[in-house]
Amino acid sequence: MAEQDPESLFILVVDDNPDDLFLIRRDLVALGHRVAGVSTAKEALAHIARAYPDVLMTDVGLPGMDGIELLQTVRMRTDGSWIPSLVFTGSLDEATQMRALEAGADAYLCKPASREMLRAKLGVILRLKAMQRQAEARNRELARYRSLQEEEQRLARFVMERLINREALGDPALSHFIASAAEFSGDLIAAARTPANVLHVLLADGAGHGLAASLNVLPVTAPFYRMTERGFGIDAIAREINSKVRALLPVDRFIAATLVAVNFRERYVTVWNGGNPGPLLVRPDGGVRIHFNRHHFPLGVVDDDEFDGTVDTHVVNPSDHLLLFSDGLIEQEDAEGAALGVEGLGGALEGLEADARLPRLIDIVHQLTGGNPPRDDISIAQIALADSPSRVPSQLPGEAVAPFNTSDWRLVLRLGATDLKRLDAVPLILGAIEQFEGVRPFTGRLFLVLSELFNNALDHGLLRLPSSLKVGAEGMDVFLEERSRRLSRLAVGAVEFELTLRQSLDRAPMLHIGCVDTGPGFDHEQQVAEAMREPTTEEMLKGHGRGIPLLLRVCEDVRYSGSGNRVDVVFRLAERGADGLK
Repeated sequence: MAEQDPESLFILVVDDNPDDLFLIRRDLVALGHRVAGVSTAKEALAHIARAYPDVLMTDVGLPGMDGIELLQTVRMRTDGSWIPSLVFTGSLDEATQMRALEAGADAYLCKPASREMLRAKLGVILRLKAMQRQAEARNRELARYRSLQEEEQRLARFVMERLINREALGDPALSHFIASAAEFSGDLIAAARTPANVLHVLLADGAGHGLAASLNVLPVTAPFYRMTERGFGIDAIAREINSKVRALLPVDRFIAATLVAVNFRERYVTVWNGGNPGPLLVRPDGGVRIHFNRHHFPLGVVDDDEFDGTVDTHVVNPSDHLLLFSDGLIEQEDAEGAALGVEGLGGALEGLEADARLPRLIDIVHQLTGGNPPRDDISIAQIALADSPSRVPSQLPGEAVAPFNTSDWRLVLRLGATDLKRLDAVPLILGAIEQFEGVRPFTGRLFLVLSELFNNALDHGLLRLPSSLKVGAEGMDVFLEERSRRLSRLAVGAVEFELTLRQSLDRAPMLHIGCVDTGPGFDHEQQVAEAMREPTTEEMLKGHGRGIPLLLRVCEDVRYSGSGNRVDVVFRLAERGADGLK
């Protein structure tokens, strides 16, 4: 009865001696293997071209192409696929054995070989094949894993690209750089402008590295863009993002973030910083003018009732630039283990013009990392504080003005002292009325109108802030500080808005807006008369054109009543001239 091996092999035997071929085939079959026999290398190659054997056994001394040349040819023709080979011959000389091994032989034996020796040699090959199968299985699993990982990364990259407004990062006032410690960056830079043309910039640094850290920062994008579009302040945006992070991420995942608002017209910046290094206000000569060093907890660390939305506000020179950066920049070490630090960063900027600063910092990063990925994600954002004159928007980009259907609505909102301290009234109103048909295309100009009405009512009506505080180089700083102080102490008072849509078949819809505050009022007749005068060039450069002058330019009608603490305007919901004004 034939002996059976646990695993049967298909073996191609090449031997030009018929007797030897017969004996080898007999023994191999007895060991439980399937065998095909040929007498020349040419026949062997033809057989291999049809089907690969599990094992190739060949005599060295074949006519024409010998057995060693056959092994070399097989190796070339199989594109690197491994066919285990066993060489046998009647010679035991070392040179022949070396040639066989160099040609790729896995085993070598002398003829005549006993059945036990064949079993032993084939046992080695069986173990090698088992190892090969395991390696191939691992390779297939790795390939499958890589394929899944690539698909996950492709999907993650697609989602992130959609959530991060790349077009907004092309804002002419912003330049930026991110160096990732892994395939995905846990740092994120986002930018957008409010309806009043205030630039909002967010630099976020998620805990950890790679895809997990990158996913951590995604919850910040939606509220940032949505609330910026509606005109919310960065303190309200930071509070909302903190709430989202607390609700969506594990407790050990937080986000260091810097939020900046640049008011180009009024020439001041507002900064909220939680967990990031403080931004630098850089002079035209590259020296550091101000280091914003107020620090709050990172987003997601504290609950809403503990959240501190206090911001720093400073008047700025339009020639200055604001530099934001994550801790990966200042903590990156050189070959001696010395970190760059804030002082080193400031020194690197000294004497450089604005256009040369970001390239210089990128060069420093490359020098410190030696061209390798940094130890931690690095992000840098440079913001120019001068902006080209902007027109009053007539409608949002890409919005078409749809014809009105019959609509009739009225909205009344009254905010007392407590709510005035914590709510952004204008985005609140816009968020409500833009749901009505035909309003959304005009939210840009409506934001300006509502903002002027509200700010005049709050600042001058309730807080009794005189405009004269803004005069002088430090005037706006003084005004903003006094505004914050008085608002925090406000105990009584209210601002009320009433909005009514009126329309007829023969004319464009009219939005009647009334704003009243409980303050003592002001001499509105003199103010209106002054507003009718054309501003001088110097006044334009100083920001003349807001307040009453803006209302007179944008609205169909502006009327003050009582002691000046009530103002009613009429806003036409229809297209205007190319400059967005009537």
